[in-house]
Amino acid sequence: MSRFSIRNPYFIVVICLALMVIGVTSLVRMPVDLFPAINLPEVVVATFYTGMPPQDIETDITDPLERFFTLASGIDHMESRSLLGVSIIKVYFQPGTNADADVTELSNLALADLKRLPPGTLPPVVLKFDASSLPVCLVTLKGEGLNQTQLHDIGQFTIRNQIAVVKGAEIPPPFGGKYRQIMVYVDPYKLASRQLSPMDVVTAVNNSNLILPAGDVKMGSFDYYVYSNSLVDDMDQLGKIPVKTVGRSWVSVDDLGKAEDANQIQYNVVRVDGQRSVYLPIMKQGGDTNTIQVVQGVRDMIGHLYDIPKQLKATVVFDQSAFVKEAIKTLLHEGLIGLILTSLMILIFLGSFRATSAVFLSIPLSALATFVVLYMMDSTINTMILGGLALAFSRVIDNSVISLENIYRHLEMGTAPQTAAEVGGSEVSLAVLAATLTTVVVFFPVTFLYGVSKFLFSALALAVVISLFASYLVAMTVIPLFCSRFLKAVPHSRGHEHKEGEHNREPAVAPKQSWWDRFNAGFNRMFNKLLDHYEYWLRRAVQRPGLTVAVLSGVFLASLAIYPLLGLAFFPQTDAGQFTINLKVPTGTRIEVTEQYVAKVEDLIRNTVDKEDLKMVVSNIGVVPDFSSLYTTNAGAYTATIQVALQESHRLSSFAYMDRVQKEMASQLPEIRTFVSSGSMVDSVLNMGMPAPIDVQVSSPDLNKIYEVAQELATSIRKLSGVGEVYIP
Repeated sequence: MSRFSIRNPYFIVVICLALMVIGVTSLVRMPVDLFPAINLPEVVVATFYTGMPPQDIETDITDPLERFFTLASGIDHMESRSLLGVSIIKVYFQPGTNADADVTELSNLALADLKRLPPGTLPPVVLKFDASSLPVCLVTLKGEGLNQTQLHDIGQFTIRNQIAVVKGAEIPPPFGGKYRQIMVYVDPYKLASRQLSPMDVVTAVNNSNLILPAGDVKMGSFDYYVYSNSLVDDMDQLGKIPVKTVGRSWVSVDDLGKAEDANQIQYNVVRVDGQRSVYLPIMKQGGDTNTIQVVQGVRDMIGHLYDIPKQLKATVVFDQSAFVKEAIKTLLHEGLIGLILTSLMILIFLGSFRATSAVFLSIPLSALATFVVLYMMDSTINTMILGGLALAFSRVIDNSVISLENIYRHLEMGTAPQTAAEVGGSEVSLAVLAATLTTVVVFFPVTFLYGVSKFLFSALALAVVISLFASYLVAMTVIPLFCSRFLKAVPHSRGHEHKEGEHNREPAVAPKQSWWDRFNAGFNRMFNKLLDHYEYWLRRAVQRPGLTVAVLSGVFLASLAIYPLLGLAFFPQTDAGQFTINLKVPTGTRIEVTEQYVAKVEDLIRNTVDKEDLKMVVSNIGVVPDFSSLYTTNAGAYTATIQVALQESHRLSSFAYMDRVQKEMASQLPEIRTFVSSGSMVDSVLNMGMPAPIDVQVSSPDLNKIYEVAQELATSIRKLSGVGEVYIP
């Protein structure tokens, strides 16, 4: 390859230029995310029946659907939640299956089983999820003079529609507030005195408030469509609807009560810094979506909202893209430092600025080639890919350094630059290839991983392997070509013997040395002394092989004594600057009382977390029996989720504050059951969307027996060493 590149320089240059253009284009277009796409398909089937109790939801809706879904192919397991009026079934498929095909299959099965469900059941909604389908930020809505109904309406019908166009964003219905609805309030005594029931009023309003097609009338050359529109225009007309007629007299809605512009029963309350508010969760669609682009797109749309009240303030909070940016920034920073230090070492050892600049070509070209291949494989720019590149930078440079050093050796021997580049590159080609393959083989066992680990570490290994092969091609083609064109022959005095008769000549006047030449000469003298010491001890070690092996084995065994002192974790802890509290008060507690408990916890948080570190507290209480139930862990009016955001420059870590808050709640509010987690994207992805890394499931038809067994298990698990919190949702 060295010979080919030197004899076809323009071809190599064009290939490098094309690689730069395509590589930069690929780099710009690739999605940016925290982790690579995790293809563990999850399909959620939501079925609604307003007002049906959870026990009946489980028996009449959830159980029949679960049994029918066993006809689907590739299912790994199923989980379900039966709430008030809502059945949520999560179907997990085998890794690598086609998520779109899974959605289609379950949609067909769900509709086919609809006839077996109770009459009045709404058609199931089938949605695609995966471990990366997580909220990337929240949009909170506040405004002086705006009540909860107005905030909910603006969020649902104005703001949500405007930001739904952001590429890669999925906007669920708003949380909090009150859903606007015209309500008819009747007096039970007035109903009884007229021998009427509430259902009579409901029937009368429904029959008198509808549109009926009445056909069409053809008159002359025109065809007129006729509508029977009896929809009321205002509440006054609604109050005049007759409920009962006797002779020429009738009883209207106004005779029995009144109609008001009010709201539905409130099942969900959101508090932002102690004030009732509304927020919109922003979800990311799948693992191939750019998290940073989604959040930035939402921020841009929030800044240009129209047709909203002037006093309304929409704010983006709990921005997960900031963590992604910081992680990528850190990796790029460390990679740049590694490149600079490596180049500095090469400059010191070789003493040639031109030789050092040759090494600078290896990392950019290898990295750009890697991004081109990853772009063709529909990959993303994520921390695992960048971590793999940072890991491979040293080996990427090694390939070029080996080639460069051998070429430089031939130059010192007096060989012409072009010949030195051709011969020097060819001599080490097999050795460099062997070293490259040796490193590549190390990452082969990654292919045997499964679950989330497979997708995480396969991306890291892929980045290392591609960059190493790219660096090999660069070291065997670009480096020899560069050396043949830009390196000059080393002066005769650098290490060659004088020709015969030269010692009789008068010594020439030595040119004045620069500070760099003096530094390089001094460094070489010191390094040669170090090599002499190394050679001395190496000879002694070779002469005493038994003692050498024994000493090294002893050092190795002594190092193993450190292992018990080290922690063990699947992934290092990351401080996301936030934490989440899942809260549960006595079952059956009404939402107003739950809110009082939440207010106490919020006050405890404000007193525990330093004021300069606390940024925001957002609480989500209860759950609405509609689409919102798909995007919350709350199970009823007696459950809540409290999210605490810290300032970017917080002094203590979020884990320290989590411990503080947990201890304070245990001592001050023992009647509340809580579970504290970091709430970061890292933990959510690694836990596949669950709040805890370990879940123990107990199954039985007897709910009371299940709960007793769960409590006994929780008591036993708490006694295990290393166990933090145990929570029964």
